[in-house]
Amino acid sequence: MDILIKLLFWVHLLALVGGGASSVAMPIIGSKLATADGATRETLFEIAGRITKAGRGALGGLIVTGILLFWLKWDFSAPSMLWFGIKMALVLVLLGAVIVGGINFKKARGGDVAAAQTAALAGRIAGLALVGVILAAVFAFD
Repeated sequence: MDILIKLLFWVHLLALVGGGASSVAMPIIGSKLATADGATRETLFEIAGRITKAGRGALGGLIVTGILLFWLKWDFSAPSMLWFGIKMALVLVLLGAVIVGGINFKKARGGDVAAAQTAALAGRIAGLALVGVILAAVFAFD
């Protein structure tokens, strides 16, 4: 069982890296979209779409491996349940921001300027929530 827990934690960390990379890359790409010409803009949207899919996959991986680790390693009880509750609240904020950002990203691709601004805000919120999730996890499981 110990090796399974270690492998799950490894996958969890890989997903964290993937999600973190996505949350760093997307605001950079988004900032370039506003001034990009037609061909460059389409390329940036294509790259952003791929990064978004990878980020959503990473978030899904974090959720699945997190639940499995919480069950197998911690028997559904973290050393600090208060911090675990904060962590889970921030996971919900992160998930909501990813969903709102994805919906508005698609609208922005069609030329909706307000949706592009909303997607950018959602990206910033997701990035901050991810940092908060990591901080709360340190306090919850240390």
